[in-house]
Amino acid sequence: MASVVVTGAAGFLGSLLIERLLDSDHLLLQGRSVAIDRIVAVDRVIPDNWLQADHLEPIESDLQTWLADDHSVWREDTVVFHLASAVSGECEQHLDTGIEANVMTGIALGRVLASCAHRPTLVFASSLAIYGGTADTPLPDCVTDAVRPVPQNSYGAQKLMLETLYADLARRGLIAIRTLRLMTVSVRPGKPNQAASGFLSGMIREPLQGLPSNIPVPLDLNVVLNSPEDAVSGLIRVAGFDDQTWGSPLGLNLPGLALSVGDMVDALREVGGEPAVSLLSYEIDPAIHHIVSGWPARFDSARAKRLGLTSGQPFQEVIKQFRGTLR
Repeated sequence: MASVVVTGAAGFLGSLLIERLLDSDHLLLQGRSVAIDRIVAVDRVIPDNWLQADHLEPIESDLQTWLADDHSVWREDTVVFHLASAVSGECEQHLDTGIEANVMTGIALGRVLASCAHRPTLVFASSLAIYGGTADTPLPDCVTDAVRPVPQNSYGAQKLMLETLYADLARRGLIAIRTLRLMTVSVRPGKPNQAASGFLSGMIREPLQGLPSNIPVPLDLNVVLNSPEDAVSGLIRVAGFDDQTWGSPLGLNLPGLALSVGDMVDALREVGGEPAVSLLSYEIDPAIHHIVSGWPARFDSARAKRLGLTSGQPFQEVIKQFRGTLR
């Protein structure tokens, strides 16, 4: 019987993950199909409708506070999906926020899991933001599995710190780690947040709802995207690989869709027509441009291919799926 813990559960990806888990009574974990008997959803604010869901135990709490308590959740077949995180723009503006919400909370989680009598599985949502370039270590045109991460923003640095910690705990045999580096996820529903990449959802989401949206980068800027479905499916799939199949405890780049911001505008035009595109403005924000342009725009992950992880449908189809949720 598997006990599943989701941190940041009420966030966008966390909510989708909870939905997927509630729709299935089994989970592939470490190469074995195990029955899910409890899903623990931890976040600072929990949706009211979760209080009546079967097998779901909502915990409305700060993650560090909850981790400091005694729990019966930690056992042999425990898998933790660690999604809780302060976002990129917020981390860049407020260093202490990122250190506390990302680094210190992530360390606390690692220490709790490492102290378990059994060896729990941790699925950690990392980010392409761990990559960057400097004059001495320029970012290559295409990032392969061998490229050294050199983050150029606090969010990416904090994710890389936790990747390194979790890999060391796995090396010691204390946890099983499955770090998955997500590309920018688009289209995200809801309201805009402080993520530097938030415009990559806003430029689609707002116009389809009749609202204006600004694109703060040049249209020829290249980006790599994961659809929400690809991101959640990737997180679930990596939990299923056993240690030998997974290989290195280091992070894995989840393949995504490479395109330019201009291509995204064209896809919006194809789905939403000129009325949607007419709601876009194009005022450059130097701070956002600096962060996002420093991220890689092409990946080639032989390891992901070996594991059967691939990018999904064309971006036009992703937009259509999002539009369908608005009706």
